Amino acid sequence: MRRSVRARVAGLGVLLALPACAGPPGRDVPSAPAVSLTVQARCPRPGGDDLRAEPVRSPWRTVPAGDGHGTLDRLAVAPDGAVWAVRSVQRETSAGMETTSGGLSRWDGARWRTYALPSRMTVAAVGAVSGERAWAFGTGDDERPGLVAGVADGAVSASTPLKERASAIGLHGTAASGPWAVSGRDALRWDGSAWRAYRLPAPARALGGEGADVWTVGRTAHDPAARWNGVAWQAVHLPEPGAPEGARPARTELGDVAVLGPDDVWVVGGVSWFPPDEYDEQGEPLERRRPLALHWDGSAWRCRWGPEGAAFTEAEPDGRAGLWVLDSTRSRLHHYAAGRWTTTTVRGTVTALARRPGTTEVYAAGWTGPEGDLTRPALWLSR
Repeated sequence: MRRSVRARVAGLGVLLALPACAGPPGRDVPSAPAVSLTVQARCPRPGGDDLRAEPVRSPWRTVPAGDGHGTLDRLAVAPDGAVWAVRSVQRETSAGMETTSGGLSRWDGARWRTYALPSRMTVAAVGAVSGERAWAFGTGDDERPGLVAGVADGAVSASTPLKERASAIGLHGTAASGPWAVSGRDALRWDGSAWRAYRLPAPARALGGEGADVWTVGRTAHDPAARWNGVAWQAVHLPEPGAPEGARPARTELGDVAVLGPDDVWVVGGVSWFPPDEYDEQGEPLERRRPLALHWDGSAWRCRWGPEGAAFTEAEPDGRAGLWVLDSTRSRLHHYAAGRWTTTTVRGTVTALARRPGTTEVYAAGWTGPEGDLTRPALWLSR
């Protein structure tokens, strides 16, 4: 699951006031020594379209997303099929459109239920192990710069303040093996009764995987990725992407990591640059982008470049040894399976992807309607 926040989860020693949700975290466990899984030091300079994605009919169908105006974001799906998401609520006022927090919402397959979160809390990530237990990590006001709130047995527990601004950027796992929450160089693992703290070898931006196969990636390929070896987090060096011809300077940004197996890991992102003497309709320098996918096959990394126009932002396994990838258009979804890439679109804006662990059910959350106007929450499902 994708995601873009960068603040460091801190104050792990005070994560202890979540009744029925969390206890004191264990002491930090040092990261394992760095190892290099990089065969080539640099990706080849991008040429043509390596993906050659074929347009196909969309397999995504809409799922009831609740009534009223607003959006869905920060998606998580529990093994029992419960869907959790952050909801915003929109309404017209004399001063214009007003958007407020709609809390943490749960879809049980028949109806939506909403749980109020602490006031002024901005949620950065949601994780769940069932329809009865979920967590929201995010930030609060100046007096409560970092917060974690839990839902257990149908009620929201008291939120726990953190010492510094905190934004969890991913929650992955199952009731038996996780989940994990990471931000910056900190990782927390739910052991069934408490959050246990671990130290990452490098700052993390995204987290992916289930069970024993869990990886993190940073913001750029210069930052080592990390994988869980069962005891500690171990650094994994990534190849440096080559810059497109004439791209000076080029900026590479990673968005997400999807783990299909121990020897089948995808890191997605993109490269952007400003060509000299090219401007948009407003006279601003024109930014160009190309999507990038790095694939680890157990012995080497391979770099794959998509066509110019967008960057990859989020990736999620499809449960069939393939994966779904969202790009920066936020309506176009790419699919990879058995060496073949395809592309499709949905009628709406996608903000998040999440798979139900152990199944082929992948959900997408977002909204329909024009951005800047009243919109309606949207949820899509691909099986």
